[in-house]
Amino acid sequence: MGIEFNTNIFETNLINLSIVLSVVFLVIGDAFKTALNERKNGILTALNEADERYEEAQNKLNATLALLEEAKEKAQSIQKEAPGTALKEKETIQTQYALEEDRMNQKFENDSNLARARMAKTLYNHMVHTSISKARTYLVTHVNQVGQNASLSKVVDLIDSEKEVALA
Repeated sequence: MGIEFNTNIFETNLINLSIVLSVVFLVIGDAFKTALNERKNGILTALNEADERYEEAQNKLNATLALLEEAKEKAQSIQKEAPGTALKEKETIQTQYALEEDRMNQKFENDSNLARARMAKTLYNHMVHTSISKARTYLVTHVNQVGQNASLSKVVDLIDSEKEVALA
């Protein structure tokens, strides 16, 4: 028994198969093409959106890298300027300190001179008061013994008025 090829169209149902296959290709083929086109369009849309997101991300990355580079340059600039700025600030503070120290020394000197002047005036007033009091006591004691009481009152009054003028 060997394999033979049957060329009889009716026995092999070749016509029926042709009709079924043509209907399947015509009817289902259009739906299949439409489904494939929709799938293709969906994939293309997804690819376009992915490209847009990629471009957006790339732009954000570039902007961020530019900001990073700018920040690095600014940091380097600050590092380069920091010693000079610190030195200037130090000099300014030292100058202000020296001025403040001079001002405080001057104030101390002025306050010391004022205190000395007040002390000298107080001492002077005390010495004048004591001297006048001793002179008065001496005059009263010695003049009373001599008997010149009336002229003593005039001298004492004169000394008291002179004392007020001297202490003022």
